[in-house]
Amino acid sequence: MASRDIAKPTGRGKLEDDLLARVEKLEAINEIRNLMADYTHYFDTGWEGAGRDAAKVGALFTEDAVWGSVKGGRQGRSKIEAWCTNYGHTAKMSLHIAMNSKIEVDGDSARGSWNGFIPMVSPDGEAFWVGGRYELDFQRTASGWKIARMNFLTAFQTPYDEGFAKTQFFNPAAYEE
Repeated sequence: MASRDIAKPTGRGKLEDDLLARVEKLEAINEIRNLMADYTHYFDTGWEGAGRDAAKVGALFTEDAVWGSVKGGRQGRSKIEAWCTNYGHTAKMSLHIAMNSKIEVDGDSARGSWNGFIPMVSPDGEAFWVGGRYELDFQRTASGWKIARMNFLTAFQTPYDEGFAKTQFFNPAAYEE
């Protein structure tokens, strides 16, 4: 999709221009929701419906994108893809669930947030839960919407059998750097 101004006048009446702008904004929101759905799908691993594809994860980001979490950050599509391959996809199983989306579009940029819940099994077989909030910036490019910045704010990362009331944060041994 080519870059365009959402509220660009068409020469029609104000009502038609307003309606067109609203439709274009809704289309942008839907494209961004689908982008986030692709991210969660391609990041999943270890079960029949998992997308597990680091190259497709990387392709969802702008070339200079920033991805961050408690484990540190990565800048650039290739580094995000490499991290996904060398770290994210080493889990025996992961299911990334993004819910309660809020997206605000402003022309060719947008901001969004989702609550995230991720049941996981580490490479060593430790089952654990991760919960938190995804906060993102998006950019419309010549090839459609891309993620320009993603940050995951971790509310808990806890062993499956203990729960977050007992242990709010822990780091599985397989992921210690």
